[in-house]
Amino acid sequence: MEDEEQTLQKKHQLMLERLSARHQTRLETLKPDPSGSSTTSAFLSRFNDSKKSIAAQIKSSADPSRLPDISAAISDLEKFVAENSYLLPSYEIRSSLKTISDLKQSLENLTSQLIPKKKFSFKKSKPTKTQIETRIPQSDTVSVPEKTTSYTIRDSPGFRHKQNQVLVQNFKGSEIGEFTISDLDSCEVKLIGCVNALFLID
Repeated sequence: MEDEEQTLQKKHQLMLERLSARHQTRLETLKPDPSGSSTTSAFLSRFNDSKKSIAAQIKSSADPSRLPDISAAISDLEKFVAENSYLLPSYEIRSSLKTISDLKQSLENLTSQLIPKKKFSFKKSKPTKTQIETRIPQSDTVSVPEKTTSYTIRDSPGFRHKQNQVLVQNFKGSEIGEFTISDLDSCEVKLIGCVNALFLID
């Protein structure tokens, strides 16, 4: 009987130990993990230190040669956020990216102040000697006199503006000194006798 009682006590003791161990495991599971908060704190501490350093450089820098170093520091800070993004809450990531964007804008404003954009102006070039020589001067208006005949046709008797006719003129016993034949078309002309001057005009 005593052996059976001792055996039952041992079994009961083992059962209590198992229950106690299971309860302890459950408590450990329910405990908050302090590693997450410590990781975020470490990130924010380093991030803020870098941000203050970069902001101070932007504010005090007056040397354009320092601009590449400041830009490189901002890039390193952006890379640091990307590498730790999986450990951070989403609002911390958004806040960090907004800070980096502001730093970039401040650097851009500083760059425009220290290195102003060049203004290009096109000056009117003076004409070269060759250009001057090749210019064609304006010529004066030249009036061409009307062509005049070397003689004046008087209003003499004659045949004028006739077509397809046979024209006969007898100068015998006549006092006609001049005779004009002008603008005849397909006409036959017969002149009898002599005349001092005969004018033929097409």
